[in-house]
Amino acid sequence: MNEKINNRERILDAALRLFNETGTANVSTNLIAEGAGISVGNLYYHFKNKEQIVRALFERFSDDTDRAFALPEDRVPTPDDLDTLLRLNFVVLWRHRFFYRERIALLQRDPELMVRYRVVRQRGFDGFSHLLRSFTDAGFMRLPVTPEEESQLAQVCWIVSDFFLPFLESDGGDAELSALEARHQEQGASLLRLVLRPYLVADSVNNIER
Repeated sequence: MNEKINNRERILDAALRLFNETGTANVSTNLIAEGAGISVGNLYYHFKNKEQIVRALFERFSDDTDRAFALPEDRVPTPDDLDTLLRLNFVVLWRHRFFYRERIALLQRDPELMVRYRVVRQRGFDGFSHLLRSFTDAGFMRLPVTPEEESQLAQVCWIVSDFFLPFLESDGGDAELSALEARHQEQGASLLRLVLRPYLVADSVNNIER
């Protein structure tokens, strides 16, 4: 049983690496099996096709996101926690960069993935509201005035995150990105800080924007 689990994880590890390097269209199940060091038959034992592999990698992404945005349970959150979340957001983005690059095409090709993506996106919006309330209760943020404004704020943050990597890679200076360096993480975090700045209480702005 453990060997089966390990083979499944090896398949996903190899697929993620290959998808990130060359894109899903250029990677066959044969290449994934070769990259995982297993037979094609073994791969098909775990996944019927490449679409199932993409879906499984999306679940990994979802799990990574949940972990990155988990608040400490043993203390009140601080501005440092917010800053850490903003940076980790882009670490997770880079780890699953193939999905951000190809999201629209992947979702259009796979209705099942589209349904799951919408569920995860809604959960992300709900989680965003939870974070806002946690930071507001901690005293360094304030809630948007209306539920509509809160929803729009969540959408703007989501859009910045979703399209940050394609923006970087289409920019002349970073067209050949081989790693999401600390400066890129900081650039993305700075954009989100700018969006969130009107909702920070005065004493917290300098703590977060340092």
